[in-house]
Amino acid sequence: MASTEALGGHAGTLMALDSLGKQPRQSLYRPAQPMTYELTNHSKAYLEGRQYVGGFALLDALLSAGTSISTPAKPYVAYLPPASQLALASTLVVYPSITTKASSYEGPKGSDAALAYLHSVHNIISPLHEDLAAAYSFPHEQPRRRAGAHSLGIECPVPETNINDESLRGPAANSQSLWNRATDFWHIVGWAFNCSVLHKRRWERWRLWLQLTVNYLETEWLERLKASKLEGADEDAVLMESLIWRYISHDDPTNRANRRRMVKAILAMATAQSKSLYKEIWDDEAAAPKQQEGDGETLTKVDIENDHFGDYGGDEDEEMMEDATGPSRSARRTTARRTARFRQDDELEPKNEDDDNPIKDMESAVERLGGLDAIRLRQRLIALLARVAQALPLRFTKLNDLLDSFTEEFVHLPTIIFGLLLSTSALAGQGQIALNANLLLPLLSGKLPDYTVIEPEQSHLESILPMRAATNSQATNAKITLILEQIFMYMMDQNLLKPTDTLRRAVEDGIVARCSVYGIARGRKGEEEQAKGIMENSSERLQGLLDVLEISTGMDPPRRMESELSFATTSSLSSPPCSSTEEEII
Repeated sequence: MASTEALGGHAGTLMALDSLGKQPRQSLYRPAQPMTYELTNHSKAYLEGRQYVGGFALLDALLSAGTSISTPAKPYVAYLPPASQLALASTLVVYPSITTKASSYEGPKGSDAALAYLHSVHNIISPLHEDLAAAYSFPHEQPRRRAGAHSLGIECPVPETNINDESLRGPAANSQSLWNRATDFWHIVGWAFNCSVLHKRRWERWRLWLQLTVNYLETEWLERLKASKLEGADEDAVLMESLIWRYISHDDPTNRANRRRMVKAILAMATAQSKSLYKEIWDDEAAAPKQQEGDGETLTKVDIENDHFGDYGGDEDEEMMEDATGPSRSARRTTARRTARFRQDDELEPKNEDDDNPIKDMESAVERLGGLDAIRLRQRLIALLARVAQALPLRFTKLNDLLDSFTEEFVHLPTIIFGLLLSTSALAGQGQIALNANLLLPLLSGKLPDYTVIEPEQSHLESILPMRAATNSQATNAKITLILEQIFMYMMDQNLLKPTDTLRRAVEDGIVARCSVYGIARGRKGEEEQAKGIMENSSERLQGLLDVLEISTGMDPPRRMESELSFATTSSLSSPPCSSTEEEII
């Protein structure tokens, strides 16, 4: 009997352990400890010698040793290098000379090693650690000092050595560091998104950097938000220690012009204006490497038995002779191969279209925004700024004022891009409905509810749904329909709508009113005709949402007659010109 009970208890323990193993894992940050003087100098020697793969392998081993058996009751210490080494790692992720301009295959390996190490740091060390914020911060007062000189093409030297033993020698850690080359974070963001459209090879590196950085900014903000809610904490003071706040408050955060610069950076699409505002970080960063003189031979096969080592062996001796005899044969072959590959990439790289050229389809619209990864990152940055505005309205700006800045940029976008940004938004509920309502302000006449302070109601929507733009622009009316579609979906999701005759009448009257506009002759080439199709598709989806709402409550949607909701068939440019008082927003 006793043995049976013991066996049953053992089985229960195993079941409990198995159940625990299936629970979702939570982040367990390990206590960070500065590296010893000897270890710091050891990693420093690797990094200053440009042995990046070995250097970051050492740092990663010191960081993660014992991770598999680290527990909340007994967490293992993680050794963290000085902020200067973390800052160098961040620079190396995008550093041109070892990525898109690398002269050997070892360069990108060092960049990837730096990226992998930073991922490990963010997963193991608390985002609130002061060395992380120090590593990703710009030098004190550096932007104001360098802004004027950099715009004039003047190189501002940065000392490469000082009495601090934690400093690193070498241009990548000093004068050519990302943190010294960029004016501020928004300069980096704007240039990176310009690359997503215009320089695809550079974007591959900037995409990795942005994903890493935005992940950290979001995680750190959430941790600061938790800490600010603790008893006795000064909420504003805690949140103003965050890295995103440092980036926002680089210049006067309450200044509208500074906010607009942030917004323009997030929406940079390699237009003439965005290329002027957000220039390349490093000189000739996006240019392909110059081809050196060489015979362009292919790689020799490795045949050790017959003493054929291909590109291996003899390189060190050749490199020692380069100053006297010019580039080595091996270097010439490597450069020729890489240059040919880059030239092929340039032929495939899409060129930025002029703003007046129409975007043919959704695939083209996605590319105009830099691709799906770029769109996700843009939306995450918009959402992050909105969170800061909601938490620090007096220090930064109120949410509706921030949304005004986005509205100013959104309403002038082509209709297809406008709809794409609406449908991919990462804003939380209140922020999303507030942005949608805010976008209607310049498109409709009359006062609309401020959803940053009140909850939406069905009566509000019923009063807006029948509206059309004050102009005959199909692009403007299409944008209104797209916004109303998003508001309708949000309110359905929040169970804020009930099927009524008033709601159906408002939906149908609005569809007929907006789809019967004549269109205008002014504006972007082809924009009106394309907007007409977008508006008709959105109107059908809006009608379908109403049908779903009615069916979900057991109602039978009334049968629609063709004549009741027929879309305008008149050509968008066949109507008389609009009056001179009408304004188009497309």
